[in-house]
Order: sequence, then C-alpha cells, then structure tokens
Amino acid sequence: MFSTLVSGALILTSLFQAGDKMEFSLGLNYSSYLLFQDTLESKGKWSLGGEIGVDNIIPNIGLKLRGSRVSYDASPEQGLDTWEYTPLSLCTSFNILPFLKVSWLHISLETGLGLYHWRGLQNGAVVELPTGDKIEEWDIGFIGGFTVQVRPVKYLGIEYAMRYNYIASAEIYKYGFYDKDDKIWENGIGVKFILP
Repeated sequence: MFSTLVSGALILTSLFQAGDKMEFSLGLNYSSYLLFQDTLESKGKWSLGGEIGVDNIIPNIGLKLRGSRVSYDASPEQGLDTWEYTPLSLCTSFNILPFLKVSWLHISLETGLGLYHWRGLQNGAVVELPTGDKIEEWDIGFIGGFTVQVRPVKYLGIEYAMRYNYIASAEIYKYGFYDKDDKIWENGIGVKFILP
C-alpha cells in the first residue's frame, strides 16, 4: 500500500515537473506505404495521414495518435481489384537525445500498438467468400520506428518518419494456411503545428 502511494506521488511529481514543457502537436504527413502481403510482391502507394501528439507527458516521453487510409491494386488471381487498409495507431515516443538542449531538432524512437481495418474490394464492394464470410477484418498490430523533426520556427515542425507496421492478420480457418501476417513499411514527410 505504501509503495503504491509513493509510486503514485513520483508519477504525479514528474507530470507536474514536465507540465511547463508539455507540447501538443497536430499535422499531416505524406508517406509511401509499402505493403508486404503473403508471398506476393510488395506494393507501394503514397497517401495522406494525420497525427495528434503530446510531448513530455513524462520528461522526454510522449504519445502520438495517428491514422490514414491506403488502397492498393490487387493482383488478378486474388479475385478482387483493391485492398484497402486503415491503420490507426497509438505510439509512445522517446526522445533519444535528451542531453541535446536545442529547440530546433528533435529525434525520437516510437513503439506502440495499432488497430488495422482492412478489406478486399471488387468494384467498391466488399468481396464475399464462398463460405459466406466477407474479406473484412479488424486486426491488431505492432509499430516501431523513428522520427526526425526540424523546427524552422517555434510553432512549426517539419518531420521525416520511418515506421514498420506488423499486422497480425492471419486467420487460418477463414483464409487458409497460406495467409501470412501483413506488413507495411512507411516512409514519409510531415508538417506539424506545435502548441506550447
């Protein structure tokens, strides 16, 4: 009981110490999303996404919530014309240069969880399998990556981000033993508006 109170007090103290440094950001990013699906060749697509972030919730640690929607052309043997992915992720962001006290450069590592809605479409409609099931799923996944942010002015950040999304999407009974977990490799640039 005592150790719980002490732990809670330490966490609250660190939150209040970081309070005057806490920053909120929001912005758009334009990224290349490279899809690795089963044993097929990778497919690339450029798309817009959005992000909301809070830095220094605890000193040098923040949270980022991001989402996007990406559509890929399907191969003819798959029996559909489009794969659509909507990744939503919540990442913890770690400042990897806390000793570097410059306001114009931020480099962070990110790791977190994602919720991925994906579906197979033919002429804009979700494809139905012979079993009656639809090719449409909500799956969880894992994200890892890094971000380099340069701030030419105090309230504006320009970012380069690289992230790896691993989607745990294999459902053997619905799609067969050859269905593998999908992966999305993301590289992009973004603009963030920073609110102190």
